[in-house]
Amino acid sequence: MNNVNRREPAPVVVLVADRTLSADYRVLFEGIFATMQTTQVPEAVMRHFVSRPVKTDTLGRARTAPLGLRRVESALLEHGGLGAGEIVCTTPDALDRVLGPSVKVVAVSSSDPLGQGMSNTTTKNFWKGELYTRYWTRDVLRRIGEAKRRYGFKVVGGGAGAWQWDRYADATAAECIDVVFEGYFESQGPQLVKDLIEGHPRERVVREAGTCLQSIRPIRGASLLGIIELSRGCGRGCKFCTMADRKMAHLPVETICADLETNVAAGVRSVVSGSEDFFRYGAEGVKPEFKKLHGLLERMREIKGLSFMQIDHANISSAAQMTDEELCEVRQLLNWEERSDYLWVNMGVESANGHLVAQSSPGKLAPFRPEDWEDLVRQTVERMGRNGFFSVVSLILGLPGETPNDVERTLKLVHFLEDQKAVVFPVFYEPLLAEQIKNNLGFTVDKMRADHLELYSRCYEINFRKVPLLFWDNQRAGGVSWFKRTAMQLLGKTEVYSWRKTFRKVGRQIAQRKTAVEMG
Repeated sequence: MNNVNRREPAPVVVLVADRTLSADYRVLFEGIFATMQTTQVPEAVMRHFVSRPVKTDTLGRARTAPLGLRRVESALLEHGGLGAGEIVCTTPDALDRVLGPSVKVVAVSSSDPLGQGMSNTTTKNFWKGELYTRYWTRDVLRRIGEAKRRYGFKVVGGGAGAWQWDRYADATAAECIDVVFEGYFESQGPQLVKDLIEGHPRERVVREAGTCLQSIRPIRGASLLGIIELSRGCGRGCKFCTMADRKMAHLPVETICADLETNVAAGVRSVVSGSEDFFRYGAEGVKPEFKKLHGLLERMREIKGLSFMQIDHANISSAAQMTDEELCEVRQLLNWEERSDYLWVNMGVESANGHLVAQSSPGKLAPFRPEDWEDLVRQTVERMGRNGFFSVVSLILGLPGETPNDVERTLKLVHFLEDQKAVVFPVFYEPLLAEQIKNNLGFTVDKMRADHLELYSRCYEINFRKVPLLFWDNQRAGGVSWFKRTAMQLLGKTEVYSWRKTFRKVGRQIAQRKTAVEMG
């Protein structure tokens, strides 16, 4: 049969993410670095160097897309009554080629659409300009809104930062987005899209509280950064995290390996584990199940063509329950085709005061006692380093109930961490609850005291020395060219200068505020 005149089906559903999530990052730290930048960095540098665009085919289909959009794509193909040609995962740069009269629904995703994510609250306080996550999300919504007025399709806003569109006023989002979808897509999402295609009215906000584990299907295309989802949810109850109330559920080994093979087939060589607690894979409660994690990693190692896997998140309490032998064996199983001397794990410590941590994170310390938290952190970070891991520790400034003594204790802990295989990233507390947001309970530069600044700057002095080594190592293992690695190091040096200059400025502001209070 002659296929020359056969045409692709016209797109009905278009999936797109903001520009920070539509870039050709090779390693996770590149993506983190990009989402922390503000418009103080020239847009040309961001677009063509820091966040180089993802390639698309002639139909506007992206080579890689955020994992969340890939899950939406799979769910719609399985349960949405749509064919592969009718769903397009694209990029902001290719939108003009994709949007047209056939489109009925556009779903747009962002991890931090209004710059209210806790990982970025420090950046927006210290740096000039606007966070690129907010700037580029507004840009893509504006362009989608213009096309919406022309073609009449509906718009769904989702992603990890969807909660911000519900809790904060934003004129661009209010004008463009018809439905905000919070949570995992597979259970309620396909019906929502069907209703919008058929013209049925839906509520402004749709929330999914579960993990939708039974409805997950393997992805059909490569994911951004090769992110491979191991588990969903967490359930430890942290009041500043959207995963707090979702009990952790684990994807089957077969689904994980199918996703891994899809990425390898697309040429992705370095991947990232997607989980709120890597060491808890396969566990029913808070106690790790080493055999299940071991079995998963052995199956993943059988898939050839991968350089290395980066670990996103793990919990101090979970790592503390692993023996040295188990940690060492896990580290050995993560030695793939490329050596990584800085295989890092992001672990939330928040404060040296376990009782303060327990107030905001009721289940974070389990099965340990609040009074043992500081010693537990010290022991665990030291053990992680001894067994081949590099700890990326996060702290939270301004937790509800925090006292100067808590800040002092945490500073002493940071001095200990300085001599370990670790870096330390302090972030500002940002509430999720509408009532706390209304009462302005988030932490800002204007609320900083001198002890906060001392703690914050001490952390960054550690990072200024160690992060470049970590970055270089990860990029090398991920196949990033020597030229780009060198250029990123030079860009990092300019940012170190800016950070130190800003610290001095904030120090003067704090001193002026203190003087004004003393003078009445």
